[in-house]
This record gives sequence, C-alpha cells and structure tokens, in this order.
Amino acid sequence: RMYWQLYLNLMGSSNNTVELSGKAMGKKEFVFTPISHAVYIVVKTIASSLFGKYELGAHLTIEKGDQQFLTMKGGLMYARMFWFHRCLCVFAMARTNKAKERKYMAQAKRIHKELTNSLKNKNPNVLNYVSLLNAEKAALKQKKNQEDDVRKLYNDAISMSARGGYVHDAALAQERFADYLLSSVGDYEEAKYHIEGAIQRYTNWGAMGVVEHLHKKYQDVLAGSSTH
Repeated sequence: RMYWQLYLNLMGSSNNTVELSGKAMGKKEFVFTPISHAVYIVVKTIASSLFGKYELGAHLTIEKGDQQFLTMKGGLMYARMFWFHRCLCVFAMARTNKAKERKYMAQAKRIHKELTNSLKNKNPNVLNYVSLLNAEKAALKQKKNQEDDVRKLYNDAISMSARGGYVHDAALAQERFADYLLSSVGDYEEAKYHIEGAIQRYTNWGAMGVVEHLHKKYQDVLAGSSTH
C-alpha cells in the first residue's frame, strides 16, 4: 500500500507529494511492523528525492530495528535504491547548505563508497546510480577548469540511464544537471534544455505529479527568465 500511495503521488492522482497518505494509505490508521516501517522509510526517502525535498530525505532517520532491513547486503530488495536516493539527497544538501556542507559530504561519501564497492563486486543494478552520484560528487569538488569534466559526467549519467531503460533515472539526472548549471555555472539556456528534457521523460514515465512540481519550481527558467 505504501508503494501504491507513492505511485499515486508520482502520477499526480493525489494532492500529496512526500506525504504517504491518501487513497491507498491512511498513515494514522497504519500499524507498523519492523519490516513495514523500514519500507515506509525507503518509500518516503524516494518520494523526497523525486519531489526535490532533499532536506527531508537527508534527515530521515533509520530508527532502531530498521537498520537490519536497510543494509546494502542481505536487506530489502529496494535497499540499494533507498541508499541511492538518500545519497542524492545529502549531495544535494551539501550543494545548497554550505554551512553544513562538511556534515552532508561525510554522509554522502560513505554511502557513495558502499554503492561503488557494490558495483566493483559486479552488481550491474547500481551502475546508473553510481554514474549520477559520481557527477554529484564531482560537481561539489569541482576546481578551476573542471567544468567540462562535470558536464561529461552528468551527460554520461543521463545516457547510461536512458540506454538501460531507466526513464525516471535519466529524468532525475537531467534535473540534477540543470540544478548544477543554474547554481554553479549560470548557464540558463542549457539548464532550460535539461529541465524540459526531465519534464518530457517524467511525462513519458507517467509521473505527472513530478511534472507539475518541476513546472512550479522552474517556472522562471522555463519562461526564459534568468531569475531563479
């Protein structure tokens, strides 16, 4: 029921975005077990990442009893997806909250390392995750004259997800690339291109709730204004 509610939120069939409450699930009426609570944390983190509520995603805590189900190895089948979205949230917060950048980076590096190790151990299911996180990390550590390298990493992440059929991950990569272009480069023209690309991919995926969110968040950029 939690995933069903997430799908309804993503599709725009609910008034909620990250709140898992609606037609499929009444949160106040739901009785959690240790496993279902772990799933709840996973689903809420994914929603936070896709709807741009990065601070919430970064700070969702794993309460006692969840840890055993959310480990990289031997945990829930969606555990790696959870860690990817959690890592993306803390990378995003490191970009926007410079006062706490060190704190967020410490968490992001730890998760990024675990996912990278999973890829090195021949787990192909995390390739597109690691690809986007590599771009996020490079964007934060970018030094002078390294802008082209960061751009390439984002473009590689977009292409990798698209080739693998992960339309939503390609859309997310385009959105994050646009955020980098706006916040760190000031390239509004290319940022607009990638926001429009993300909107088209999310539309193809059926996530009209995310499409509406992006239209509202980037309305000035989409209208051609340089004010963001």
